[in-house]
Amino acid sequence: MKWYPTLTGALLFVSLTTLTAEAQTKLPPRRPVQPRPKAAAPVGVTMKDGFMMKEGKVMVTRDAHTEALGAETSVVNGTKINPTGTVTMPDGTTAVLKEGDYMSLTGRLTTMAMKAEQDSLMQLAKNGKGKVKMKKK
Repeated sequence: MKWYPTLTGALLFVSLTTLTAEAQTKLPPRRPVQPRPKAAAPVGVTMKDGFMMKEGKVMVTRDAHTEALGAETSVVNGTKINPTGTVTMPDGTTAVLKEGDYMSLTGRLTTMAMKAEQDSLMQLAKNGKGKVKMKKK
């Protein structure tokens, strides 16, 4: 039984020498590559998908394509919007879009007054001069 320890030692020696005997080759230097251009939004004003009164026309944006509304259109919740800017809600009430008013494709109406109020609340929260608690996303 004397051959067992010498055989194990020999196998251990061979396995260790093969692991450490590997040659390392130097890789060639990397060549400089131009960075890929980043996708940028088109120059000009872009808006979210939906309807917006702009310069007296109702503009509709879908999939980043904006054009004037040509015919009456209804949205998901049943609200109808005319090219003149008249909005008929599902319950029958009507409203007229003013310059800068926005309606999403789901039927949510946002007026310029709402946007101004939200902006002023955001300014108060930034300055810390108001006791306004805003949810952080």
